Amino acid sequence: MSSKAILITGACGLVGAPLTKLLTRRGDRVVGLDPAEAPEELEGFTHIREGFGDYDMLAGLLRDHDVGKIVHGGGISGPMLARDTPHHINQVNLISTIDLAEAAYRHGVERFVYCSSGSAYGVTPESPVTEETPFRPTSVYGATKAASDLVLMAYRDEYDLDVVGLRYSSVYGPRRATDCAIRTMIEDAMAGRATTLDWGAGEFWPFVYVGDIVDATAAALDAPKTPQYAYNVAGPDMPAVQRIAELVFESFPNASIELGSDPRRDKRVRFDLSAAARDLNWTPKWDIERGVRTYIEWFLANRPNA
Repeated sequence: MSSKAILITGACGLVGAPLTKLLTRRGDRVVGLDPAEAPEELEGFTHIREGFGDYDMLAGLLRDHDVGKIVHGGGISGPMLARDTPHHINQVNLISTIDLAEAAYRHGVERFVYCSSGSAYGVTPESPVTEETPFRPTSVYGATKAASDLVLMAYRDEYDLDVVGLRYSSVYGPRRATDCAIRTMIEDAMAGRATTLDWGAGEFWPFVYVGDIVDATAAALDAPKTPQYAYNVAGPDMPAVQRIAELVFESFPNASIELGSDPRRDKRVRFDLSAAARDLNWTPKWDIERGVRTYIEWFLANRPNA
């Protein structure tokens, strides 16, 4: 492994924590930038809790820790957050990404992996969605991801910054803190509450288990120079939401789950993953049955007094 450090922004989050764990276990020197407390089992890395959003501090961090690669996963992590403060979403997700890209370019990092989102595509009639599908974001969050992708592509083309953007679909798994139908079904079933969703009936959704996300991100860190900037990352299947409910019923026979149909809700389509298979040597391995059952096991093992 290189003696240079890998900087992970959002190192204590849904994707950052298991990625940090993977990289430290294989011998990489990891610097994690995250204001949150680190999970108890996360060790062997340098945790920095201040500096995100401050260009001078970011530039100093890259220099002082001899950073060679970056995974930028920090920021506001979904369209359900900070809806009433769009300026804050732009400041955190877009301006901070520009600051980090500039610092990375000036420092001469070897690889910059950006954790983008399928929300950049928004509503699209195309199926499957390829990396060339036009952006039609329907939220400020999605717009910040699309805009960040465009800025980073420009840094790649104009300044030769070796940057790869991963457009994740809907991620679920341990430590998911924001709204997620799978998490809601499991938590409600464990607590004896009924789950009522205003969507899901007859719908299919591109969920992806966090284990696949971590593997894809590590693959992007390690891959040789890629022929393109963007790569879709999703699960191996496009499960029916009803199938997820059935998996929850397997573990909690007394669960109550009601799925509705909201015609106003954005519909999602399948992601084309062929580019990631070709250039990153990555394909997803966690189908919905394996992912949901593993997620339920994690909840059961980590509930109070377990």
